[in-house]
Amino acid sequence: MLDFLLPLLLIGLGVYFYFFTPENQNQTFAYRTKASLQSPETFHYAHRYLGMFWLVLGICLWFVYLILSFIPLHFFVRSSLFFMLFLLTLFISIIMTEHKIKQ
Repeated sequence: MLDFLLPLLLIGLGVYFYFFTPENQNQTFAYRTKASLQSPETFHYAHRYLGMFWLVLGICLWFVYLILSFIPLHFFVRSSLFFMLFLLTLFISIIMTEHKIKQ
């Protein structure tokens, strides 16, 4: 029922991380991993990369949600499928960001 909020969440966080990168590494709401905290440049790059990734994936997930909403599936099956796709998207984006930072 609230599946449409997940792509909007990714789009919102993508815009926030891409355009409004936190200035301080010690802020509470930030992408903080061991690799991203190596230097201020790495911290800024990780936010911009992850923000763009989430923005694009959020838009793609929105279209997937629209397509799934027209397929005659039981609500629970559709929500479970979409949520698993959302989690997969999050894991892949974090793995890709960490890989890109370490290069």
